[in-house]
Amino acid sequence: MKLFSSRSQNCFCAFCKSPRRVYTKRRLNAFNIMASAVGSTGISFIVFQSFDPRSLIVFIGFLILSEIFIQTRWRIAMTCRHCGFDPVLYLKDTKLAVEKVQRRLEDRKKDPLTFFAKPLQIPKRSVAPQSPSFREEAMGKAIERAKTKSLSKIL
Repeated sequence: MKLFSSRSQNCFCAFCKSPRRVYTKRRLNAFNIMASAVGSTGISFIVFQSFDPRSLIVFIGFLILSEIFIQTRWRIAMTCRHCGFDPVLYLKDTKLAVEKVQRRLEDRKKDPLTFFAKPLQIPKRSVAPQSPSFREEAMGKAIERAKTKSLSKIL
């Protein structure tokens, strides 16, 4: 077991397919709790010259700081540096995630330093124009399916 491993993993961005490294550790583990205990005990002996119950407050403070640090590092690592895609935000609010990616790509176009950077593999939109008659047919079929399903439930 690696005690000091960063628990990071190489992967690719889901949007632009750029290689990146993400931290997979999201929560405290036993090592972090023990390190907080040793740190608070050490501070207790330095400040109070013996073990003091006030060191429990320092211990809880260390745990809170450790959790905040780990959560922040994980959350920052989720966002792609190249295109700005954030999978956590995408699961919560798709429109906001799309806006964030669009802003990042516009900023990237304006930045002269990205002219020499490796181009991103951004997916192309494939929007085929549909005739109104096709839409009406699809809508009519969907309504008929809904009617037959509701009738079969009644019978």
